[in-house]
Amino acid sequence: MDYFDATLPGFGLRVAGKTPRTPEGRRTWMLLYRYRGTQKRISLEPSYPALSLADARRLAGDMLALLSRGVDPAEEKAKAKAPVAKPKLLSEVIEDYLQRGLTKKGRSAGYVVETRRLFTNHVLPRWSDRSLASLARKDVIEMLDDVAERGTERKVDGKKIRAAGGPIAANRVLSAIRALFNWAIRRGLVEVNPCALVERPGHEEPRDRTLSADEVKELWPRFAAAGYPFGPFFQMCLITGQRRTEVAGMRWADIDLDGKTWTLSADQTKAGRAHVVPLSEMALEVLTALPRKTMTEKNHSTRPSPFVFTTEGNTPISGFSRAKERIEQKVMAARLEVDPGAAKMEEWGIHDLRRTVATEMGRLGIPEFIISKVLNHAARGVTGRVYNTYEYLTEKRHALDTWAGYLTRLLKPAEENVVALRQIERVSA
Repeated sequence: MDYFDATLPGFGLRVAGKTPRTPEGRRTWMLLYRYRGTQKRISLEPSYPALSLADARRLAGDMLALLSRGVDPAEEKAKAKAPVAKPKLLSEVIEDYLQRGLTKKGRSAGYVVETRRLFTNHVLPRWSDRSLASLARKDVIEMLDDVAERGTERKVDGKKIRAAGGPIAANRVLSAIRALFNWAIRRGLVEVNPCALVERPGHEEPRDRTLSADEVKELWPRFAAAGYPFGPFFQMCLITGQRRTEVAGMRWADIDLDGKTWTLSADQTKAGRAHVVPLSEMALEVLTALPRKTMTEKNHSTRPSPFVFTTEGNTPISGFSRAKERIEQKVMAARLEVDPGAAKMEEWGIHDLRRTVATEMGRLGIPEFIISKVLNHAARGVTGRVYNTYEYLTEKRHALDTWAGYLTRLLKPAEENVVALRQIERVSA
């Protein structure tokens, strides 16, 4: 039975559930009201007598005030009772972003691997226990300054490892974080991108560095002396002209030694386009000399590693900067042996090997269009992008064979070239 208050419309006491144990019934304060044409009833908590008449009347008055502003008191009560969702940690959001925002959207495997590396090396060591919404512009700036000046230290299996930093590395981290927050905004996870208005820590000029013939002759024996896996990795970058991450992720299953090809699926390339790389004899010599590594499964059994260049077998190689630095030290040591006042080799990057291949192919007479096919650059115009699906395998093979022939002549000692020439002359005679 309901007993309504004479002073406050809709407010009253409901008495129900009379039993031998509760002869007076269960008594609950309630408010009867109409919201958007529908009559509703809401219970006021706690029940009588824990909630006094004066307090119940005051609470009912607050609810009627909400109603006057167009707010349903029952909805507000439900919201107040709803459990507060625990903010997702950045580590959880990053994993979701890599899967939903990159992999499932067709971004290349190389790009996903590089983005994961940036998060693992520089972001998560600082923010793994932070929620996305807790990060502010000041946090981003402090992290980027730290990456630019000192790099990042993290623990792996109890050991401290420092990821190399620098202004350019900080630029890459900023790009990765900005893209993550833009995706999070589109997903409704946050409202603001803390990377907005944050300036890039490093100034980047478009690179045009290529290696001279003398520099190639200096680097090649140091590549060979570096040993597996980084020595032959650098050699394959220079022989094939393919991207660093694509060469690093090379898999044995994608190599056809008899057909002399290396096939990359769309998800293995930065461009997101399938690509067939003809393998010159020089490339085949490097590949056939490589060891076949094994990998350990979770049950501790072993099987052959799918990766051509790997240290543990389970993942492709990483740590390119450190490997390059060791090679540069060997080059400098060799220069100082000849000239104590020798200058250091001009700064070069792994991508400069790719640019050197393209430049020298042009000098060797390879058409620019075929060079772009070797490099797997995007075709211009709707015809090239949509209608012309010809692979240009023969033309690419000619280009890479021509480049490998030039490299062979460049790197072979002069006396070997003379002997070869004399042999050719004797055969001709």
